[in-house]
Amino acid sequence: RRLWRETNVDWEGEFRTPLTDFTSMPRPLDGVAPFVWHGSIRSPQIAEQAAYYGDGYFHNNIFWPIDHTAKMVALYRERFAHYGHGTPEQAIVGLGGQFFAAETQAKAIEAYTPYFRNSYVYQGASLAEMTEHTPLAVGTPEQVVEKYLTYRDAVGDYQRQAFNIDMGGIPHLEVMHQLEVLGTRIVPALRAELESSRPDGVP
Repeated sequence: RRLWRETNVDWEGEFRTPLTDFTSMPRPLDGVAPFVWHGSIRSPQIAEQAAYYGDGYFHNNIFWPIDHTAKMVALYRERFAHYGHGTPEQAIVGLGGQFFAAETQAKAIEAYTPYFRNSYVYQGASLAEMTEHTPLAVGTPEQVVEKYLTYRDAVGDYQRQAFNIDMGGIPHLEVMHQLEVLGTRIVPALRAELESSRPDGVP
């Protein structure tokens, strides 16, 4: 942060060689430093750090149930307000997610099952269990949208939603198709619903 704000910096720390009369290049455009996201899955210390600086908190929750996600985001929001950066509702939150879409839920499940079984991170869990207890959504675009709208209900209005769509060896052509569905059907529907009901004063 000093390197974004200051030039000719002298600094000494624990994990790298010291800096002497150092100026970082290129400088932040118009003097505005990049926005920082602190990514975490289960570490409350990261939520605390993001809140302390007033930065964004990205809970990459693709394998975690919603109650864990809600608890971590609530901690970040409470500490964000504690440090004087705004109300809890004004804290900047991002969530992880994962989906596979087809024209019917049966087709989506049939097509995605081999990739699900091929992904080592799912060993020991069934597809039905993962879609019930985690953000993994396998179904029609409308079903994906319906599931992700529930996350706003659980964590409040949030600003970023990331999607993982290429796990388990999904072929490139299918990944591109999923990206098209995401961009033309899922994101517009989510954005319309979430933005239309976002309260005033909430970014």
